[in-house]
Amino acid sequence: MKIKTFSQGWQENDGKFDSRVNDFIKDKQVVQITTNETVSDSFDLTHSLTVLYKENKND
Repeated sequence: MKIKTFSQGWQENDGKFDSRVNDFIKDKQVVQITTNETVSDSFDLTHSLTVLYKENKND
């Protein structure tokens, strides 16, 4: 199994973030997706998503 972590800063819109994640997982066997929100001292919000996956055997 492997993991891939994606981060979305405030300047990236949701559609672009979703597309990056969807493009990555389209040919993977996804086991779990975990999300996290982080707010810095300067109140910048960062959304992160970690994908636990297996490579497809025919790739």
